[in-house]
Amino acid sequence: MKQLIIAALIAVSVASCGNIVERPQGELKSEVYTVQSGDTLDEISYKFMKKSSVTRDIREFREGIIELNWDTVFKDRYPHGLIHPGDRLQINYYVEK
Repeated sequence: MKQLIIAALIAVSVASCGNIVERPQGELKSEVYTVQSGDTLDEISYKFMKKSSVTRDIREFREGIIELNWDTVFKDRYPHGLIHPGDRLQINYYVEK
């Protein structure tokens, strides 16, 4: 079931962007962000998108965070993508070398 949901999310993300997915350029960075009171997943996505040297749609970036943290945070909270203060989210993004 999990693989089916993830495959559907990826398909929707690619279709909604209308772009061919290109291999990201640069160095992969990974950070752990601890959710604070009042945070939203979109705000966190936007914050880390600004650090990235790869231009992506915010929906794609948000779904990437959900996929990366599926087992630890989201599997019991989807499809709403709820986050709670204290949740620790691993977030990956690319920066130019």
